[in-house]
Amino acid sequence: MRIKVGIGLGCTPGLSLRVMMIAVHRALHEVGLGPDAVIGLGTIMQRRDEPAIVLTARHHGWNIQAFSAEALSRVPVPNPSERVRQVMGTPAVAEAAALLVVGTRDPKHLLLEKLIHRDGERKAATVSIARCPTDNN
Repeated sequence: MRIKVGIGLGCTPGLSLRVMMIAVHRALHEVGLGPDAVIGLGTIMQRRDEPAIVLTARHHGWNIQAFSAEALSRVPVPNPSERVRQVMGTPAVAEAAALLVVGTRDPKHLLLEKLIHRDGERKAATVSIARCPTDNN
């Protein structure tokens, strides 16, 4: 059985598409998977129209699921951030969104907890990857 994963994304507003694509491909490389393993992307409602996220999804043919801060905050994650909580209203975006994309709230399904890729200009992408709970791998 081929493993299937969901990607959770967070980013600084205005992040470039190039930086987001690098972050996503770096994250997939770290877990030894290619873009064909991805069933979709997840993010917070406030970022659902962020060009870097929309264009990354469009480039790969992935669907985007946008979750409310409330829904994301109900997902236990290994790396909550007080800063993210203050700004977005939830302690985590990428980790929680990745889990919700694959239909679970169980952090044991995270293959990649939290990869932060900075652009050198105070902007960053955060990427997490979760395995579908139905996979036996």
